[in-house]
Amino acid sequence: MKLDGSAVQYLLAREFGDVSGKGLSQVTMFDYPILYDVSADMGGHVVLVPSHERPAQDADMSSTLCVCVDEASAASSREAGAAVVLIRDAVAFQHLYNCMQHIFVENERLDAQLRALVDTHAGFQPLLDACTQALGYPCALIDDQYRLVCASAPEEFGEDGVVDAAAIEPGVVDLFMAAREYRYMRTSRNVFALPSSGGLMMKNVFSRGQLVGSLIIEHRGNALSARFVRFLLEYLGSYVEDAYGRIGSFGVSAIGAGHVKVALQRALGGGASECAALEAALRESGHQRGCDYVVLGVERSFTNEGIEERDYLARRLELAWPYAYCFTNENGFFMLVDVSEGTRGGGKDFSRELPLVARENLVKVGVSRAFNDMRALNAAIAQARIALECGNGKDPTNWCYRFGDYAFTWIVAQATGGLPPEFVCHPAVICLLRYDEAHDAELLHTLSTFVGCRYNATAAAAELFVARSTLLHRLARIEELTGFDFENPADRAYLAFSLEMIARL
Repeated sequence: MKLDGSAVQYLLAREFGDVSGKGLSQVTMFDYPILYDVSADMGGHVVLVPSHERPAQDADMSSTLCVCVDEASAASSREAGAAVVLIRDAVAFQHLYNCMQHIFVENERLDAQLRALVDTHAGFQPLLDACTQALGYPCALIDDQYRLVCASAPEEFGEDGVVDAAAIEPGVVDLFMAAREYRYMRTSRNVFALPSSGGLMMKNVFSRGQLVGSLIIEHRGNALSARFVRFLLEYLGSYVEDAYGRIGSFGVSAIGAGHVKVALQRALGGGASECAALEAALRESGHQRGCDYVVLGVERSFTNEGIEERDYLARRLELAWPYAYCFTNENGFFMLVDVSEGTRGGGKDFSRELPLVARENLVKVGVSRAFNDMRALNAAIAQARIALECGNGKDPTNWCYRFGDYAFTWIVAQATGGLPPEFVCHPAVICLLRYDEAHDAELLHTLSTFVGCRYNATAAAAELFVARSTLLHRLARIEELTGFDFENPADRAYLAFSLEMIARL
């Protein structure tokens, strides 16, 4: 992590009260602090200078920060062209060195955390939260229309550690509109104090040369804090711009955000009017009337299932399908997807992309049947949940489970109610099962294949790798043993039910 001289001075002042700095504004430091060594290359380093030491005359100190513990060392370091932080408190040199190491380790950890949040498209709220938690400054992000995108505050801020959004938005608008340099402030890439605001400082956020928003941080009313906030705005602003470039907007919705999701939550337990309101909200958001939707049931049970995890996962899935909305209810985590969108306007093909997205995000997905009437929403949620439960049990290595593939299996499980097979199955199936066990035959497998091929003898013979005449002989033997009537539709349905139940054993 890069720290400028003002940031180093501020961070040291939190440990040692009487700290001053000179020549800090243009200095950038890298790496850990090193002990003073006249033979070392000190360019770009923080150098801890013991008492009465002097830099070598030929040393290049133009990009070096010297942290000194006495006036003489500070004076000689300034004469050599170095920026200087002077600690006037009585301090043991080893304690100062340990303190500097701690500062750099903690800030490199923050740097890695922010980079990970950008790389995983986690959104802007986690960025602000991480920075606030690490450095203790309340901050907020507004878009180019002065609407609050997100805000974060340390726990000691105010009564509950929450930034007052209602106070920020109109206040920022008033300050901008009252400023004489309003146009300059809208185009500036510098950090500046908001006019008449007291402690608010701002940096604009740009994407592809266009203003997309502004980052605001409040300092603590003194020059040292203000200089640190200036550094902090430059530092955090680069991550916000990078995140915006990857996501493409501030509007990546989390669970429960947006008017469609509000209507969606109301429709879950509501009647026809709430479903009609959801359809209206979807049309307002660009969905066509009568398009096809599916519900996905999403499970990530082998990782943390907290709110932050679901929120992160929602952003990831919604990035994969912009015309999709994540939501939760008492049965789990779900997603409403407009699958018609992939067939028009060059969108992604849902069926082809779903397994790839599921695998990439390490989730199991149950898929409902398609529907175009929001009154079927709750039924689709149940279908998605059933597909996920049955699929996980029957095909645990798969990523996606479609309700149509498991509907009959689920119906069988519900209908039997846990009774033994001999109480429920067709007598012909039980008869063949016992005959095969006694004679080491495969008549039940033959019958199951014949039923699976829709009673087509030619197709069944090919699947069993036997001659058609051999299959017909076996079928005749089955009729002789069981008295089964292949022409009776009710018997056929009962037989299919029984075979599916036996297959589950």
